[in-house]
Amino acid sequence: MASIERRDLPSDLIEEILSRVPAKSVARSRSTSKEWNTLLKSVSFAKKHSANAPSEESLFIMLMDYRVFILKVNLHGINDGYAPSAKLGHQFNLKDPKISEVDRQVHIHNVFHCDGLLLCTTMDNRFVVWNPCLGETNWIKPRERYKMTDYYALGYDKDKSYKILRVDRQDNDMTTKNEYEVYDLTSNSWRVLGVATDWVLDKHRRGICVKGNTYLVATRRQFGDFLLSFDFSTEMFQSRYFPYPFPFGNASLSVVGEEEQICLSGTTLSPHVRSGDFKVLVATTSSVGTRMSWTNSIAALYRNPKDKSYNVYNFFQGMSFLADEQNNVVVYLSLDNVLHVVGDEPMIITHKWRILVEFPYHLAQFL
Repeated sequence: MASIERRDLPSDLIEEILSRVPAKSVARSRSTSKEWNTLLKSVSFAKKHSANAPSEESLFIMLMDYRVFILKVNLHGINDGYAPSAKLGHQFNLKDPKISEVDRQVHIHNVFHCDGLLLCTTMDNRFVVWNPCLGETNWIKPRERYKMTDYYALGYDKDKSYKILRVDRQDNDMTTKNEYEVYDLTSNSWRVLGVATDWVLDKHRRGICVKGNTYLVATRRQFGDFLLSFDFSTEMFQSRYFPYPFPFGNASLSVVGEEEQICLSGTTLSPHVRSGDFKVLVATTSSVGTRMSWTNSIAALYRNPKDKSYNVYNFFQGMSFLADEQNNVVVYLSLDNVLHVVGDEPMIITHKWRILVEFPYHLAQFL
């Protein structure tokens, strides 16, 4: 009987074939060979697999009971009358290096996401950069000490070197003093940059990372809210503007799509404010350069539940959100930890979750 000659397929063909295989089957294929394991763990393969996967679910990082989880929100069929659903997925485990107990985990206070990395502050005022998919951590020592009132952001410069922004917020009714410094993860050193006195950062508002730089909503006492950015290459703040006219208050920021567009939501109370009705407008920018071009994306009307004890202001103060243009809905996590899906028919999914951060599908699908 003639022997069968083994022929190796080209690597690009193997990648193309595997990119169309379900994620669970791909995960089981890692042990096939070292070459396959290297391929399946690469970012390029993950992005290709993500592009070929059905986009029925949105993935978020969710902070609950001081632990980080993947939250899966399914909006498929929402426009055809099907109710959305949300369920907790994989739990990430952040081990405490100070404690030898295997199962002892760190209590996480806050999370900032950038490029698949999580910048976490802990309940005992420690600070760590964490790659949850690989389990890698870098615990950062403070120049002096950390405080719960500090603002933190993670980003990278033009050379893809990661840096951390820390703003020591000192604000009262009379004066504002924001001392800010940068930590360079390449040199492992802090550097004080200066003091800003002309803007305030609200403790409930969260910044975002877009193409390496940080964007956040700040406030000037005389002029109200504006868009503030921090460039990790120049290590400078820059004031930017909301789309004009923008007659809305309580602005919040998010990131949309693989191209990382800035998404800005604004709310305006309707004449029926006593019943808790208000509008949600989402404006998306097509540029993150010096000149920013904005286009209106989604407009939705939210009606407050009949529960008189419910505070409508909790919905849009300090909220995290995702704008889903395909389904014309906005997913919000409000200050009172209630998850909302806002569209033609507003719905409440569940509650008791804290921070909501969109997480790249291609980084989490094989967990």
